[in-house]
Amino acid sequence: MHLDHTLPWNTISKHFSVRENNKLSSERLVTIDLNPRNQPHQKKELLYFSNALANAIQEFSTTERKKYPNKFPAESTGKVFSDELLQRRLVLDEGRGMDGGGYLTAQNQRLEFWIQCARAKYERDPEAWPHPISFTDNDLDLADAAKILIIENDLFGIERLGDYCLYSYIYLNILAEFPEWCQDQKYRKLHAFQSLERWITSNCDGDAQMGMHRTFYRDRKETEEQIPNQPWPFSWSRYVPRNIFADMGRMKEYLKLCFAVIYRYDMVLRECGRETDWVREIALALRQFHVDIAAAQFMMMPASSEGVDRSEK
Repeated sequence: MHLDHTLPWNTISKHFSVRENNKLSSERLVTIDLNPRNQPHQKKELLYFSNALANAIQEFSTTERKKYPNKFPAESTGKVFSDELLQRRLVLDEGRGMDGGGYLTAQNQRLEFWIQCARAKYERDPEAWPHPISFTDNDLDLADAAKILIIENDLFGIERLGDYCLYSYIYLNILAEFPEWCQDQKYRKLHAFQSLERWITSNCDGDAQMGMHRTFYRDRKETEEQIPNQPWPFSWSRYVPRNIFADMGRMKEYLKLCFAVIYRYDMVLRECGRETDWVREIALALRQFHVDIAAAQFMMMPASSEGVDRSEK
């Protein structure tokens, strides 16, 4: 699939097969998944793949950075994004955002509003806020706006955006190497796919990063419909599952977008002085296939519907 001339999807897929999970799920039901064959050189080849993908992300990130000036003037007024982008996202994100008005608004379009939010806490209580400029969880609406700008390649920053794209990107590229499970929506029987889809299309505070995944994995309906084989509260939704392998052109565009968001995200973090250990992040994402190729204290994708532990970040 995506970047198959650079990334050995076919090679690493040979280390997996579809069979029953060794351990029962939390619902005490027998489930099937893509599980490791535990062949010789499995860990070595998965580590090679992890390094290849990590290098690709960093190379694309470096190339993307060259498209922008070395330094930017410190603006204090003006628009963070264009009127055209604002109007387009108002339609796409209707009913979303902290106030239901969309992730991008006329208010957060103004740079002055961002500066005002960053300074307000310090001005109210300088002793409680030692830094004159800071954001908190109360500014989730601005965090959501930032995520949308990265997705739209209208750059600015945040963590979960990279996680969601990386997990989906890796899982679907490997799943595509099993064409018999991509036909007639057989992949929906796979426990890890069910967990991924549920996680990546659910609702939470500050969920702007999920929009691009909701529109790929599901069709949006005018009213809520019941979703089969989903526990409450996921059993009713305005987003109903679609056959994601029915249109391979659409699949390829989605994977291309996921990868683009990952390297833009890396570019923004590097610009802020932060380096991401992509080999480790990729190793964590591969745990969807029940393999552990790196020592890691926390697991970022759930093995069931109980939730996602993101406490490490």
